[in-house]
Amino acid sequence: MLSLLIAASLAGPDMRPLHHYRRTNGDGSEAEDIHVFVEAPDRVAVMKEKSRCTNAAYVTAALDPATGQATALVGGRLTRDLRQQPFAWLTASGDGTKLAARIGSADAPPSFEIAARPPWRIYDFDFADMAAHPPKAVGALADFSFDLPLILSRGDGFDFSNRGRMFLKGGARVRHFGGPAIRYRASGAAGRGTMWFDARSGVLLEVRLPLANHSEYRDFRLRLIRTHYGEAAWKATLADHWRGCPAADG
Repeated sequence: MLSLLIAASLAGPDMRPLHHYRRTNGDGSEAEDIHVFVEAPDRVAVMKEKSRCTNAAYVTAALDPATGQATALVGGRLTRDLRQQPFAWLTASGDGTKLAARIGSADAPPSFEIAARPPWRIYDFDFADMAAHPPKAVGALADFSFDLPLILSRGDGFDFSNRGRMFLKGGARVRHFGGPAIRYRASGAAGRGTMWFDARSGVLLEVRLPLANHSEYRDFRLRLIRTHYGEAAWKATLADHWRGCPAADG
């Protein structure tokens, strides 16, 4: 994927992937659409929407282009002029072993600080970093693992904790969503579940886990709906969220 993104940035059609996922409970309830745009090998942007014309999350992350490990995330809302209105910042230090979350301002003192062992995946980022940068282990059917930090809303505040290590083992070639896939059994931090990846590209296809990653959910299912390509598709997706909506109050 890295070579594809570099080539696309130099010439030819814009082939940067825009993955459309849907997160739900295991029974399909509480559906939220998650759009993951791979802006560059070291950047990903994500828009999350439960329904049009309502508040939508807009999260951006800087990635290590060699490993896909996130180095910083900015949480915000999608404005009507299709920009990000930031309100939360997460930064890594100490070779990625210390994570600090700041609310309200990037310069504010940390609201939360935790320790984590790289690689790690912020669980409420819905594996967008993994979707943007497929794990190299998948192609080799190799086992891999990562820490699973989680930020949950609690009343009028937030709770930031590291759930521990999540393990993906037993990679096996199967058919999933009508095509060749690699299936892994998950254990550890999020409980026992299953993850599927596309056997050709390594792109994440589906996740089923018993641990919810948002307060209003009971468990976790994430599945790929479709993939588009290019910034024009990304801008159209953002614009469609507000198209035809009533004017904002004030």
